[in-house]
Amino acid sequence: MRRTFRTLGLTVSLCGLAVGQPAPKTPGFEAADVHVSAAGGNQSGGFLPNGRLEFRSTTLLRLISVAYSVPVDRVAGGPNWIDADRFDVVAKAAGSASAAALRVMLQNLLAERFNLSIQREEKPLPVYALTLGKRGAPKESSAPGDPDCKLGAEENVRTLACHNVTMESLAEQLPGVARGYFDRPVVDRTGLKGAYDFKLEWLPRGQVAAGGEGSLYLSIEKQLGVKVDPQTSPMPVLTVEKVDRKPADNPPGVTEKLGPAPTEFEVADVRRSRPDEKQDFLMNGGRLDARAVSLKELIAFAYDVEEDWLRGGEKWLDADHYNILAKTAPTASIDTLRTMTQSLLAERFKLKVHKEPQPVTVYALTAGKHKLKDADPSARPGCKLGLADGARTYTCQNTTMADFAEKLRNVAAAYLEHPVVDLTGLKGAYDFALTWSPKGRILGSGPGAAPAATDTAGAPTAVDRPVGFTIFEAVERNLGLKLAAQKHPMPVIVIDHVERTPTEN
Repeated sequence: MRRTFRTLGLTVSLCGLAVGQPAPKTPGFEAADVHVSAAGGNQSGGFLPNGRLEFRSTTLLRLISVAYSVPVDRVAGGPNWIDADRFDVVAKAAGSASAAALRVMLQNLLAERFNLSIQREEKPLPVYALTLGKRGAPKESSAPGDPDCKLGAEENVRTLACHNVTMESLAEQLPGVARGYFDRPVVDRTGLKGAYDFKLEWLPRGQVAAGGEGSLYLSIEKQLGVKVDPQTSPMPVLTVEKVDRKPADNPPGVTEKLGPAPTEFEVADVRRSRPDEKQDFLMNGGRLDARAVSLKELIAFAYDVEEDWLRGGEKWLDADHYNILAKTAPTASIDTLRTMTQSLLAERFKLKVHKEPQPVTVYALTAGKHKLKDADPSARPGCKLGLADGARTYTCQNTTMADFAEKLRNVAAAYLEHPVVDLTGLKGAYDFALTWSPKGRILGSGPGAAPAATDTAGAPTAVDRPVGFTIFEAVERNLGLKLAAQKHPMPVIVIDHVERTPTEN
């Protein structure tokens, strides 16, 4: 089972420096801990309130992307390891600092610890431009209120309802709202300076019928009189000129200046849910608000594992539901919140667990007579997700099968409800490309799609299907590999003891 908890981003935009306040010549953090990550961690992190940032198991390429506020595919040059080696970076500024100031401090930190040298320039790159259509400007908003957009879903239709929003703001939001439609930056070239109320409705890209009916592009044109045109625009591009693989040692006293990471919430309220209460799970600003959540789900969150990777315990772990409201300092990262949740469950439910390898269901990637091309070792490792006539494409260069297996679940999440494990035995790096159809088209839930049969493992087959290939078929046809569900030993959480009734608040 895929975990479906909803978490709000921990990256926070803070207010800027006051007008006229002199900026320091060489802004830096009050304290910063930079070191190579332990193996097996998940990449996470971002800017936190009160001038703090925290990145865990993060590549230097990603850190450069964040520091200079450019996508990773606009960072060129540098050795291959900048997108492979992982680092932990925890730092804090003196007092509050804006997100822009923290980015400059991170730039200086990377230069100091990694001897990083960056060349900046601008190049014309593909973008989507919002341009004014024939019907002219839309009617401006007449109701007061702060700018606001809410993303939603009504059955299979995606919605974006906005109030008092400018075209410039809409352009900034579109790539995050609908990545399937906007896989490159969006720029506002409408010339419109007003603020508008509107509601956009669209189908997922893979389910749009021939002619574009139901597409987001058509919705924008109908609602706003604005067209979406592929154009080019000058964009910042970075080239890594030099960088050291081993970061410089931390200065003395860094741990004391940063302070120990807290392991417990400052305050927590735990109680049983009402029978009619709706399930929800939110994290933001050091606050955990879980409603009508089972203890099994909470344990899976706390230890960052799949729910079906829990062993032991009784049926009530999945049937009983609880509300937990807990808070700590807003500077706590998601990794810290997981640790705190472990402590909370141990204290209030007397939970005791241990880890051990046990067979669980995974998608095993195995090799037959593969069709992979040996990579140019000088090329930077990386994969890029794209679109082609309603299909998904995934193009990789200088990529190992272990790295491919780790990434595949995220890019084909609708098909893959279990982790993907590399069992190919292939140790080299390869160049390859993969093309498949969205699951909605394969299973007949979108326009033009047809119902499909399934094989014994539950994967859709190509029987009487007029559209594309599943991710399973694509892996075999494009790569000469097999992707199939099977049991494989993985580290699971074994519940040794837990009590049904939490201790009193």
